[in-house]
Amino acid sequence: MDIVSAMRTYRQVVDSSSFTAAAQALGLSKAAVSKQISDLEAHLGAALLHRTTRRLNVTEAGQLYFERCQRLLDELDLAEAEMRNLQTEPTGRLRLSAPGNFGEAVLGPIICELQKRYPKMTVQVELSNRFVDLLEEGFDAAIRIRTTLPDSSLIARRLCPVDRVACAAPGYLKRHGTPRHPRELADHNCLIYTLSTSPHDWTFNTPTGPHTVRVNGTIQSNNSQLLVDPLRAGHGIALLPAFSVGADIQAGRLRRILEPFPVDRHDLYVVYPHNRHLSPKVRVLVDLLAEWFQDGGPIACPKERAPEMKEKPAAKDRSGAKERSLR
Repeated sequence: MDIVSAMRTYRQVVDSSSFTAAAQALGLSKAAVSKQISDLEAHLGAALLHRTTRRLNVTEAGQLYFERCQRLLDELDLAEAEMRNLQTEPTGRLRLSAPGNFGEAVLGPIICELQKRYPKMTVQVELSNRFVDLLEEGFDAAIRIRTTLPDSSLIARRLCPVDRVACAAPGYLKRHGTPRHPRELADHNCLIYTLSTSPHDWTFNTPTGPHTVRVNGTIQSNNSQLLVDPLRAGHGIALLPAFSVGADIQAGRLRRILEPFPVDRHDLYVVYPHNRHLSPKVRVLVDLLAEWFQDGGPIACPKERAPEMKEKPAAKDRSGAKERSLR
């Protein structure tokens, strides 16, 4: 007896509540279905079904076995599907949603790499700062930056932390001074990212606990990338994701401030609908993102460039003696 085939037949009989309907669904004769169930019961030494002329009832043992069959067969189906998907080149359109500022700063090279590896895929990226509904709007996956994710039917994979840094242009700090404690920010012009959790209330972690300071400024935007040019130009201080300002900090165009007082991190996630069989195009996207953002990748917290040291002039020979060649 093929035990797996018998388990599938038994599951179908219970789902259909009928030998006749199960036989039609499986493409077998009613007699063949009945024999498989009888052989399975004999193999197990237990009655799984009560048969009458009018109804088909599952026994207590049959219900327990049915639940176990469901789990085992689902796992088997999933394993087979994953093996088939590994052999299948991803094709078709992949619809991806991502936050606008993150997409502008980071996603371009990732999409290029995805297209390079899987040229038969069509990638459609929609940048939006709203919280899209993947199922209602037909997205395959979304990238989200959150402290926590709401409970949902979506699968979420955490990729890496997203640091936020307080920074300003060297020129601004030279003119207005460098804050040594978060409370001093109240006396500075601050560039406000309006989509942050608390745009005007910046909270830093201090040795005595969280410290929140109320900040204001002359420039506000719902896109962190738009704030970078005014920041470089010395218009104020900003608290922005590291991916928006990392290159400028490393190049010395911006300087980090208040480093002893870190802010709470967000996390970068990729989310996608829960399906029994993960499609190849979503699988390769998730795998590439996990590879790309390993240990933070391009959005890791930046370090400032070390200041360049001027070469000291060679000491002069005060004796005035000329160098003699050795012979």
